[in-house]
Amino acid sequence: MQINSFLDLHTHTRYPGSKLIKQEDIEQAAKNGGYSEILAMPNSSKIIDNLEVLEEARKLDSSLSIEVHRTASLTKGLAGQEPIDYKKLTEHGVFIFTDDGLSVVDDNLAETIFRSIKEVGAAVFQHCEKSCHTMPGDIAPPNDNSHLKAIHISEETEILKRDLKLVEKYGTRYHAQHLSTIESVELIREAKINNLPVTAEVTPHHVLVNNENLDTSDGKYKMYPPIRTENDRLGLIAGLKDGTIDVISTDHAPHPKNDKVVNFKEASRGVVGLESSFPMLYSSKIFNLDDLVMFLDINPRKILSDIGYKINQMRTFEWKICDKEFYTISEPKNSLFEGNTTLIETNGIYV
Repeated sequence: MQINSFLDLHTHTRYPGSKLIKQEDIEQAAKNGGYSEILAMPNSSKIIDNLEVLEEARKLDSSLSIEVHRTASLTKGLAGQEPIDYKKLTEHGVFIFTDDGLSVVDDNLAETIFRSIKEVGAAVFQHCEKSCHTMPGDIAPPNDNSHLKAIHISEETEILKRDLKLVEKYGTRYHAQHLSTIESVELIREAKINNLPVTAEVTPHHVLVNNENLDTSDGKYKMYPPIRTENDRLGLIAGLKDGTIDVISTDHAPHPKNDKVVNFKEASRGVVGLESSFPMLYSSKIFNLDDLVMFLDINPRKILSDIGYKINQMRTFEWKICDKEFYTISEPKNSLFEGNTTLIETNGIYV
């Protein structure tokens, strides 16, 4: 089975600056999962908030056989206090700005940013988390307890509601990252009915896993946004199927083993997803192949192209049907899906 390669709108490369995660780790994970292009988040070990770090990242990118599209941060140092020079970055081919991993929480600053980014013809990609700079939580209800702080749906929806009002006011191009709640799907649906320039994504882990009987002793389940209820999971799927949600992005977040094989409270947030995304989604039988091509290939390419990025000619991967347990081949291996049954696999070689 030959399928055009995928484009991931949400990858954490960790480089430049990381001593533990190398660019080759990202390349192998992408190719093993059928991705030939990725959109890299700016929260690398050296935060991409200026031209010097951007060029350092691009130099490393150029050694890879995948295409890496670059974003820059919304605020200096991801601190949520001061905008960066958006005009200078757009002049050097960056058209998406995001503090992913954190939100722009301050309302006055958010208004300044949305107005400024509209003026330079760029886009805001937002990680919606109201308490990210103060008292971030650990887990979604009802799995919170005296040790694990709850992450309520308002953490996501309050930022999203504010942002959509700013989109309406300024016409700023906007993309909502890794949504997790059925309420957020409804907000995006209403925004699209009102013809706002808005797109949105969900992740494979939020679409395929709920928090019933969640093992709160296992740090691999810690992520932001958290895994939520079955009702939320079904709401995300419905949003994909009716076109409210545009894309399934991996939110690929590699962590060394020691950062995840610890108690839940101390574990780092995030899971890897480039390698497992298509095999797990295909194996779930929730979506047909045409659906997945739309969510992993066609829509991500259109979003980037519309914003101003040059999209390369698509490559093709050869997939074969199988019935075996999935295990991540690339490093690191902090996936939710180790040992799950997969019905398809690739050898990571372009056809």
